[in-house]
Formats: sequence, C-alpha cells, structure tokens
Amino acid sequence: KNTRVTTMAPSRNTVAVLLLLLPLVIGALIAFATFIQRRRQQRLWQEEQKKRKEKANEEIDTDPTSPVKVATKEELKELLEKEAWAPKLDLKDWSEASEFPGCPWNFECCQGLDEVLEKIWKQPLPTELQSGYKALAARIKSVRVARVKATLPTATHFVIVYTLMTGAELFGGAPIEHAVGLTLDNEEETTMSNKPDDGLRRRRGAARSVGSKGPAHVDPDQMVPDMLLPAMLPFYRIHDGFGVLLSTGHLPLLLSSPTEGMSGSCFYVYPSRGLELEVARGRPLVRFARVDKTCSACAEHGVPRPVVVYLEKTGEQTEDDECPLDFIGDTISNVAGQRVVPPSYMGGPSSSS
Repeated sequence: KNTRVTTMAPSRNTVAVLLLLLPLVIGALIAFATFIQRRRQQRLWQEEQKKRKEKANEEIDTDPTSPVKVATKEELKELLEKEAWAPKLDLKDWSEASEFPGCPWNFECCQGLDEVLEKIWKQPLPTELQSGYKALAARIKSVRVARVKATLPTATHFVIVYTLMTGAELFGGAPIEHAVGLTLDNEEETTMSNKPDDGLRRRRGAARSVGSKGPAHVDPDQMVPDMLLPAMLPFYRIHDGFGVLLSTGHLPLLLSSPTEGMSGSCFYVYPSRGLELEVARGRPLVRFARVDKTCSACAEHGVPRPVVVYLEKTGEQTEDDECPLDFIGDTISNVAGQRVVPPSYMGGPSSSS
C-alpha cells in the first residue's frame, strides 16, 4: 500500500507575525551591543582619567616650585571655625569664668586654687570620694573652664579642665541637676544656698547636702526616674563624668560621644547621658566607667546598694565588693598620678580579705 505523507505548511498569519517580530529582535540586539560598547568606553575613559590624576599628583609632590600648598594646622583650624556645623570651644581661667553666660560655677569670691577646688568639690565629701579629691588637689597647677557649643544636636557643655604639675590634663563635666533625694549619712537634706559665694549657681530643681561627713546614699523614694544608676548621684553632683585629655581640642568629640575615645583622650567615668544598660548573661548591668580597652566597670541595675562588676568584651564577669563611688575615688587617684592598689579582678586584694 502506498502511504501518503502530508505536511502542514505554516499559515500566512504565522509568517506575518514572524516578519513583524524580526525587526524588533534585531533592534534589541543592536541596542544591547551598543550599550555594552558604551560601558566599555566609559570604563576605559575613567581609568585613563585616574592615571592622569595620579601622574599629576606625583608631579606636584616632586616639584618644589608647584603653587599647590599643604594647609597648616592653624589654617585647618581656621577653616573649621568658619563651618557652621563645627562645635565651638572656648577656654578661660577660673578667674574669668563669669564671662561665660550660664556658667554653672561661681568663683567670684575665691582667692586661690584651694577655694576654687572647694567650690567645685562641694564639701563635705562622701567618704568614698575623699581619697580621690585629696590626690587631685595635691597635684593641681591650674584650673580652667571650657565651654563647648555644639550644633548637631544643639547643646552647650561646660567642663572643668585640671592641669597637673606634670602638665597632664584631666577634665570633669558640669554637675547635673539630679541632686534631689541625695543625702549623706546622719545629715538632713537642705536646698541650695542663695548666697553669691556658693560653688554652684542656683538652678531650679537642684539641691545640696550639708552636714557631717559620711558615706553617701540615695533615698529610694526620691530617686530620679530616668537615672539608670542612682548610686552615682553623689559624684554627679560634683562632676557629670571625668576623664583625661591629651589635647583640649578633643573635648567636642568626647562630649558628643562620651563612650568613645580619641588619641588617648577619653572619659574614665561616663557622664549620666553615657550610661548604658545591657543584659549580660541574664543580668541587667549599667556600664558606668572604663577600665581599659577591653574591660568596663558596671553595676547591677535596680539594686539599692550595687557593687562593681567588671565586664570584659568576651562577656566574662568578675564581681568585686566595692561600691561604684569607691571605684571612682580610686580612678581619680590613679589618673591624678597617685598609685592605687589594683582591683581584685586584676590580682589585688578584695575588701573582704
């Protein structure tokens, strides 16, 4: 039998559609090829410009007659001062501090450094801070007041700059207004004096404790709600943070980022705005001071009389039996140049031994 094989020829409609699509496909291929070619030319041009710029820089560096000049530190400082965003730093001797509007310290009746220090470190001091104060007072050469005006965000900070006999510089922030509820043992709380010779200018809501010396504590019923670590209040009524300076020019950065350091300058006791709460191994700890690059001093949040907990970057914790004020007193003694026995976590004795 003969078998007839039939084939179906493409319909006219199919051929017409293919003829219509063909120019579109060809156009797309041409456009893609053109795009690739332009990208390649652009990349080659950028590489050529980079080589020319590097060559021109080499010629400037090697040509002593080149008009291009590297700016000096003074010129860079002048340029920064002209920028609206740059913080403004002003320094004055304690005797001229009244020229700063809003300065929190009043030294108008002071006759020398001893009286200036007494105004700053409002006597009587808690027992835990007395050793630090004595070590600092014995080594101070001069006291200045610094004002830093920041624009991002807008804020004005006042700082005491201590210059030691060795030339080293320490700094302490202005006292905070959270003294309500702060008392010393066996004393009554009174409001701040209105007398003009008081160490701090009177501020709304501020209070000051007077009376016999003794350990400091905070009345739990009068705690400031936003204070992460109320045990720090006895020190914050003197200085809201304390640290070391390798250059006074570092102050704007330190005040804007309290937990950061700059070329050796840093806060060793963080200001209240720099306190950080974190949960370490299920324990709420407030990081309040710096020990070194890898270790911080912390205290447990929500405890009426907390002790110092040393927290390593690795998460390891070492609990001491000293209170935060004891740590601060020893820290100030150390940075002032008076050697203090190392803490127990570094091999020193604990107060229970």
